Amino acid sequence: MRLEIMPELPAELLDESWDFYQDCFSDLQFLAVNRHLMYRSEFDEVMADKRVGKYVAFDDEDGAVIGMGTLTNELESIPLISAEYFKYHFPELYEQHRLFYCLFAGSALGHRGQGVFVALQRAMYAPIGEVDGKVFFDICSYNEERHQLPRMIAVILSRAAEAGRAQPTRLDAQSFWMYEFPKSDAPFRREERRSGYNRGRPDGGTDRRVARV
Repeated sequence: MRLEIMPELPAELLDESWDFYQDCFSDLQFLAVNRHLMYRSEFDEVMADKRVGKYVAFDDEDGAVIGMGTLTNELESIPLISAEYFKYHFPELYEQHRLFYCLFAGSALGHRGQGVFVALQRAMYAPIGEVDGKVFFDICSYNEERHQLPRMIAVILSRAAEAGRAQPTRLDAQSFWMYEFPKSDAPFRREERRSGYNRGRPDGGTDRRVARV
């Protein structure tokens, strides 16, 4: 595996990286109410934005993309998070650019992706450790409950951090509620029904090892 850090993704890698991104994270279209996947135009903008670091892992044999992650401490570059939240709650860290956001990180399935996700997380921790910073992720309920992703990331970052420990803290959470209108002859009260990932994907797809965060 070869890992490269780039301020801007070369044009010749855009199509392959987009395919990898979709392959890694397309399941979230069926498992999360919020839109977690970028459109192609948004993806291309992020890949060209030098405020966002690109961490790309390549296979040693054929040079294919087998892992990818993005990280930024320029929070204004990400339109779907509130930079004002962090400016209010962490004014010094915000002003000093010591708050980092990981847009996504993922690795290929199977043997090709073995160890790639860990390598990505370690490489992405390096600039955070240099400034004694903090990093945050956006993790949907599926990845939190099914894959225990916050705990897994904490374990990986703890091994990479000089202090030897990564302490996770939930910053926020959002839930979506649906209201139904049962007929008058239906029971008024019933056990709460959960939908979404408990039912599985409609196309019969399988779980993927991802972090989107």
